[in-house]
Amino acid sequence: MAEKIVIGVDGSEQSRAALRWGLERAKSHKATVELLHVTDDSFLSDSPAFLSEGQRISEKLLAAEIEHCRELGYSGDIESTAVVGHPVAEVEKASKRADLVVLGAHHGGKLAGSFFGTRAVKIAAVAHCPVAVVPLIEEEPTKGIVVGVDGSESSRLAVATAAEEASKRGVELHAVYAWMTPITPGFENLWSDELLNAQREAAEEAIAIGTAGISTRYPDLTIKREIMQDPPVTALVKAATGATALVVGSRGRNAISRLLLGSVSHGVLQSLPCPVIVTREVAKRAN
Repeated sequence: MAEKIVIGVDGSEQSRAALRWGLERAKSHKATVELLHVTDDSFLSDSPAFLSEGQRISEKLLAAEIEHCRELGYSGDIESTAVVGHPVAEVEKASKRADLVVLGAHHGGKLAGSFFGTRAVKIAAVAHCPVAVVPLIEEEPTKGIVVGVDGSESSRLAVATAAEEASKRGVELHAVYAWMTPITPGFENLWSDELLNAQREAAEEAIAIGTAGISTRYPDLTIKREIMQDPPVTALVKAATGATALVVGSRGRNAISRLLLGSVSHGVLQSLPCPVIVTREVAKRAN
């Protein structure tokens, strides 16, 4: 079954940047595309007349976005879904039938906190599939796919996703492992050169284990492994500036993690140095 990408659209410049990115990814992955627009019913009366008008406006916007896809040269089939409801809840529902959800990101201005602004972080926390959040960046990427490695199960899934992305796009995979000496006043002298060297050796072992098997699966893929002595968010933002995409893992879907992405994934989504894909382990979609 072909991969399915659901792209959230709202007609804004930021949304259209995400739309362009999503369509390019659909081409490289030979994926099917569904455009989704949600009319937020928080601002509507619950009367049938208001809800009907909201649905009509949503369908009209989708028709314009499909036409824009054709203007961009996308010739593949496009499904479209117009709904009236709560944006986060409706995108979570849509994520159950998708392999990837793509959202634009608004930073500052009157659109901050709107459907594809801070809500993108909330959607990434509750989605049933990976979520890509795409910033409004005009420059063409100069680097490949960056991924954070830390030895966790979520990191292993992120590495696997990043390797597939890099292979299908024909770009380099850049794996980053970040570490910092504990910053505790009065204990700085405990970190001798011997201990620092041991920490670096442990980091080298961790990144080697974290990327093991990738070369076998993708023999033509170029892999760059880098250890950075920085906080994880700082290291990933540095490495991913100008990248095609940054892939980070998220926590599972228990009661707490549905509300919290974790400090690293949340941190990079706040910075958005490039398109960020947040992965999670999910059950396979039914046919």
